[in-house]
Amino acid sequence: MKENSIHEVIYKYDILSDTLGVKVNKKFQYGETVEMGDGILLDFDNNNVPVSLEILDASNRLNFPRESLNNIVLFKMEVCVEEKSISLNAMICVLVEDRENTKTIEYFTSNRSHFPNRISKLAFV
Repeated sequence: MKENSIHEVIYKYDILSDTLGVKVNKKFQYGETVEMGDGILLDFDNNNVPVSLEILDASNRLNFPRESLNNIVLFKMEVCVEEKSISLNAMICVLVEDRENTKTIEYFTSNRSHFPNRISKLAFV
């Protein structure tokens, strides 16, 4: 399985639409979006590398107050692509009333796009 170094990410939170977007901090050519779960979208570039995560209705899915999603202090994500499946594990830590609050999310779906095997790690560096 192909392993990659950690890709640095940046994030943007839209409080009105309650959408959290995290993407690699480099230019990439969009390839395809995979719905990992209801409202959890994982984008791959044209080289089949995971480059972006979008969480719709983020405050409810993560159980964080909306305002806190503008104060993310830690983000780590690992995407494991295998022949038949794609798994996503992410840890997000935000400040809520000056206290760190951490949430881990895990999603799993079929690899219907036949992406090649790889493990990709994305994080604030």
